[in-house]
Amino acid sequence: MLEKIPINLIFLVSLTLTLTTTGIYGAINPANGATPISVSQYDKMKNCTQNLSKHPTSIEYLTYFNCGHISSSSNGQIIRDFTLIINENQKIPISDEGHIFDGWTFNGTIPGPTMRVTEGDHVRIKVINSPENKHAHSLHLHSIHAAGMDGVSMGGYPGGAIPPGGSFVYEFNAAPYGVFPYHCHVDPIADHINRGLYGMFIIDPKTPRTQMTEFAMLMNGYDLNFDKEGPVGMPTPAEANADQQAVKPVVSTDDPQAVKPVVSKGSHDHGKGKTDSGKGKKLNVETSAPTATENASANENDGGRDNEIYTVNGKAFQYMTHPIPVQAGKPYRIYLVNMLEFDLINSFHMHGTMFNYTIAGTEEKPNYMTDIVTMAQGDRGIIEFQYDYPGKYMFHAHQAEFTDKGWMGLFDVKPNAVQTTTTAAATTATDTPSNSVKDLNYS
Repeated sequence: MLEKIPINLIFLVSLTLTLTTTGIYGAINPANGATPISVSQYDKMKNCTQNLSKHPTSIEYLTYFNCGHISSSSNGQIIRDFTLIINENQKIPISDEGHIFDGWTFNGTIPGPTMRVTEGDHVRIKVINSPENKHAHSLHLHSIHAAGMDGVSMGGYPGGAIPPGGSFVYEFNAAPYGVFPYHCHVDPIADHINRGLYGMFIIDPKTPRTQMTEFAMLMNGYDLNFDKEGPVGMPTPAEANADQQAVKPVVSTDDPQAVKPVVSKGSHDHGKGKTDSGKGKKLNVETSAPTATENASANENDGGRDNEIYTVNGKAFQYMTHPIPVQAGKPYRIYLVNMLEFDLINSFHMHGTMFNYTIAGTEEKPNYMTDIVTMAQGDRGIIEFQYDYPGKYMFHAHQAEFTDKGWMGLFDVKPNAVQTTTTAAATTATDTPSNSVKDLNYS
């Protein structure tokens, strides 16, 4: 029976199977139940960059998605390969006013590249620790993977601490879909993260989300003076007991030995600077040590790690001086990650509209609607929004200190076609040029 099958038919079947495994005809089901799309088509929907070696600026970072080098296994599974090179002591501009940070980077930027894959892909990430570096480093990804791929030194796994000049390939199948942080996990972890070794990792669902313009936003901060940089741990019992005896509790207001509470003179600055430093899009960074106070323990607390600059995507006030253009009536999606160290919480507040929020991006439908979301370090989610009215609208942290020190931006909402036509008609009818959208004062 087999010998009767034409050789050209066998060749055609073989070619079709080959094209399928390489992703040209690889089926991915779209959300609306339409004809399945190929891997290359899906990557185009994701706005995957063609220039995998580019070092994006903070403006470009918004829409710079690195989807890796694509190949396939013998069983048709898609393989995505990435390379992350760690370099220490990189001079990174973190404001337009001349602030330079002595950063540690994945591929030369803070944050590192936004890596993007599809659920079920086989992912291989080669991390190279440059020989010029002085410290061991690793890559820890938040998702499902084997212990040997977790990037921590506990357990003695090779990928837990890559020495200078060494490398390691982290390999796993991408699951579940959602948005995740990645970061170095070598002690002291807070220092490695604060220096800049972190980024965003998106696992897209096999069934594409509703298509819309997408942005990546990673919230972070900079401790410029590296106060108390180094290992952080629990105090010894002797230290803990001594601290508890250092301050005599207040028995009465007449007690002459009672320690009076210390009142911070800057309500938004942890006692280190001025309340409104940075207002007017100018950074007034103070890196001197805190002054002495009446309470020694309080002074020690004030002298702990603190950030002098706060940003989204690495550069202070970048989206104030370069507002993000969007269009009224058009939906947008933000992948949001908080990697701020030394502050317990961070937040994202959007003016003039509400947004649907999906915690960690691991659900098909949003969890709730709001205009502000509060995050601890490592928290993340997906924001979906649209504006109804043109104008310039703020988005920022809802902590005044963070806003004053760089974490604020603007959406420049342009009118849609209907609004433009309506405005033009009204202008013609009234013969009042000042009614034109381009002449409106949005300040």
